[in-house]
Amino acid sequence: MEKEHQKESDRFFRFLNVPFCIYGAGIVAASVYTVLRDLYRKKPLFFLVSDAGEGKTGENPMEIDGIPVKRLSEWKREISVEVSVPGRPVSYLVAAPETHHCAITESLHSLQIEDSAILPVTGELENQLMEAYYNNLPGCKTVKALLAINAEYLHPIKEVGVMSDMVAEAVLEEAVAESSAADADNRGRRDMDSIQVFQAKCHVDRPLQNEIRIPSYVYPIQVGADLTEQRITELRDNAGVNISRKNRNYCELTATYYAWKNCQAAYKGLCHYRRIFAVDDREMEALLCRGDEWDVILPYPSVHYPNISTQHFRYIKEEDWNAMLRALEETVPDYFSAYQQMVESGEQHFYNYNMLIAKAEVFDDYCGFLFSVLERAEALTTPKGWERADRFAGYMGENLTTLYFQKNRDKLKIVHAGKKWMV
Repeated sequence: MEKEHQKESDRFFRFLNVPFCIYGAGIVAASVYTVLRDLYRKKPLFFLVSDAGEGKTGENPMEIDGIPVKRLSEWKREISVEVSVPGRPVSYLVAAPETHHCAITESLHSLQIEDSAILPVTGELENQLMEAYYNNLPGCKTVKALLAINAEYLHPIKEVGVMSDMVAEAVLEEAVAESSAADADNRGRRDMDSIQVFQAKCHVDRPLQNEIRIPSYVYPIQVGADLTEQRITELRDNAGVNISRKNRNYCELTATYYAWKNCQAAYKGLCHYRRIFAVDDREMEALLCRGDEWDVILPYPSVHYPNISTQHFRYIKEEDWNAMLRALEETVPDYFSAYQQMVESGEQHFYNYNMLIAKAEVFDDYCGFLFSVLERAEALTTPKGWERADRFAGYMGENLTTLYFQKNRDKLKIVHAGKKWMV
């Protein structure tokens, strides 16, 4: 596995030495672009997107950071009249969710693009790039750096934040060894039974092609269980105090609500049937040993241009967004003020997916904020939120998650981790 990752990294750096474009214009593409620009002083000739979303809500931008976004049909015409760089073929860095990689590769093949000129940014490579970026961003911490007792880790192999399996093993061995010498009062915190991260699954989820080993601290939970007779997991979100019936609007947040109201673990969190944190059992055990050094683990923030407002414009109707802002102002005015400050400062970093792992007191405070705002926003929307099934509350949740942790970033010990995609 290490050799495969190293080979991928070698190809990546070769790509940066030739003219290239980035296929994609969403959160993966913008984030990868930021790493290339800030860490490696490299920029693509342009961004490339399919024609599928043209004219639809949430369509791709015309440019990102001043760099044009071309549609596939437009680029095909340019190639045909040799508008591309003469004598210097363009390479294609595919920076989109892995679920789209096969379709994108096929579309490039239709332009007679060879595989040698195409490099998909896998989840592993994306994690490495974002890790390198955030390790170099002042004030940011990553799980890998937190566990990096051995200084060798902080000097990434091949410049890109790739930690060899040998170094990773040494880091974890040292962390575990250190934990074994800790006093007895800390041992309860190391117990893996003290953490429960719920993996939201639904009876309508698409089958996965590459299911991976799920860490023992992750507990599958069926969301929307109140809306179907099908049973896909032992644990369901319609037990205890719950909002399972709201799943068509709240999506994975009905599992978050379940964890808030029913889980008594010292650490709790949420991930998805397609996405889990790239933190295995041994790393989590080491993290629990260092519980005084972190309050919450969040996925690496995505980067947005010109600012994070582009995220809610893509997924939330203007009238719903205004209802959420009014709900903020009515229920938690200090957060409304914080949001205004974020807008004025041009905040670009956004927490997608409603994913987190946090100490119980942090998780519960976050949920108190989140669900009070969403409940009021439901009442302010037209039609009322409980009369709809368009996932608007789930999308609002991402924006509120970003707001909560951006506002409290000076009070909380936040660390970041990559995610593993299951396609």
